[in-house]
Amino acid sequence: MKEFTTEEIEKYLKYTDENVIPVEEVLGQCFICGENLNEVELPEGAEKKVVCLKDREFFVENFLELEELNELY
Repeated sequence: MKEFTTEEIEKYLKYTDENVIPVEEVLGQCFICGENLNEVELPEGAEKKVVCLKDREFFVENFLELEELNELY
């Protein structure tokens, strides 16, 4: 299972802010389903800042794809 570092999540946040949606519009919500992160079960790692537990697998796939495409810097 992929374990995320804080640095990786920060890179994802930067990518999202620059290419998808301003981060301030989605902070505190799951970036996949939009649920409030205070109201859902969260994963253990640093990714709990951006995704809920039920959407973690999709997030991992998306993150690895972006990484493979060298989109995260």
